[in-house]
Amino acid sequence: MNYAILRTAKLKTMGNIGGSLAHNYRTIETPNADPNLTPKNHHTVTSPEVVKQAIKDRLPEKRRSDAVLCIEYLITASPEWEGWGKSQETDFFKRASLWLIGKHGAENIAGMSIHRDVSTPHLVAYVVPIDQKGKLNCKDFLGGRVKLNQMQTDFANTVADLGLTRGKEGSKAKHTSIKEYYHDINHARDFTIKAVAPKPEMFESKARYGEKVTAAVIEQVEPTVKAANSILADYEKARMDKSVAEGSYDTLKKRVEPYLVATDGLNQEEIVRINEAMQLESRKIAVERDKTEKAIKA
Repeated sequence: MNYAILRTAKLKTMGNIGGSLAHNYRTIETPNADPNLTPKNHHTVTSPEVVKQAIKDRLPEKRRSDAVLCIEYLITASPEWEGWGKSQETDFFKRASLWLIGKHGAENIAGMSIHRDVSTPHLVAYVVPIDQKGKLNCKDFLGGRVKLNQMQTDFANTVADLGLTRGKEGSKAKHTSIKEYYHDINHARDFTIKAVAPKPEMFESKARYGEKVTAAVIEQVEPTVKAANSILADYEKARMDKSVAEGSYDTLKKRVEPYLVATDGLNQEEIVRINEAMQLESRKIAVERDKTEKAIKA
């Protein structure tokens, strides 16, 4: 089954908007994007500065301090969809653009981009949520499960004849944000960490069993974290080293794809935090392993 995918993010500050635009226009390093394909990306607006100014121009002077200034839309389809790279892809993005214009009005769309330098092409749009009364009102568009479900249905119906469908209607699964969407993809792939605790032995003390469980969990988790860090390091080296054989680079890229997909849509600061968290977990595992080994020997 091939799905029409629509996700949203609420941007509440100009800093949030600037960070998203920097990623969108590739003005910061974007590990998940292929720089050789970046020229194939398409932007309706020439630069992130122009998009930001367009957003500012549409914002009313009087608004709540915590108001959502901009809705970031991400629209794509299942990676397996046969329309990618064909005329259906052009039709899909054209319909997505017209759907957004019909929903928000062309005057409230500050900019749209199509990314083709990532594993699955997608459209990103920056929309100022102005309601029919001329007020800044994100809730009118994204407020509540009913509105979100209807939005998903409306868009899916727009592209249904292209061989795409929406997710199961009425599902208890909550609507996911752009960040959650990539996070879910990542954790459904190769880097998911699982650990199985050993069974306690007869007359084994709680302290001894606790040490054994800790050692077992560390032993199972540590290789995955180390492998993830190692693959990422090798990928970065290969990406920067033009002498690396193309086949080797492609192999590394495929292995690290869950990470690349998971970080697509995040700004550089958020990507740095993810990398630091991985390194921290790796260090914690090493420390805990040493403690456990010492406790067992004692």
